[in-house]
Amino acid sequence: MFGKKKQSSSQATLKRVNHTPSIISEDVRLTGTLTSQGEVQLDGRIDGDIKAEHLVIGSSGIVEGVVEAKNVVVKGKIIGSLNASEVNIQSSAHVHGDVFHDTLSIEAGAIIEGSLKQRFEKEEPELISEDLKPAKEVKTLLDDADSDLSFVNKQAADKAKSK
Repeated sequence: MFGKKKQSSSQATLKRVNHTPSIISEDVRLTGTLTSQGEVQLDGRIDGDIKAEHLVIGSSGIVEGVVEAKNVVVKGKIIGSLNASEVNIQSSAHVHGDVFHDTLSIEAGAIIEGSLKQRFEKEEPELISEDLKPAKEVKTLLDDADSDLSFVNKQAADKAKSK
């Protein structure tokens, strides 16, 4: 009666089925980690970490912890680090911590106490061709006989010899 089918259906409910945002109202205070695969509208207070796809921290919203999301709009207060692909910090926002982002917009009047760091993957340069490998030895431009000439004077002397 309460076999595996019941458990698998409860796990399926963890996946985001509808697109209705989760709303945490102004009179709600949570302690712990909040995880959502959809949009979260936070107008209350969370003492803990948030992981969400889309997060909107309203003007009365407060987060004390680490925020990780794809898109974040901050109108309220964050005490802790913020790590998101797209960050929009509005004029009423207070951010006390580091902001890691791919794209960032900050409105005039926002307060940020922390560092802003753009996330990017370090790319190793690839050689176009195996023939273009860096030389192991540096060849001298001047002959031993012309060692007293500068590079420019050497070019002039070579040009005069060729005439």
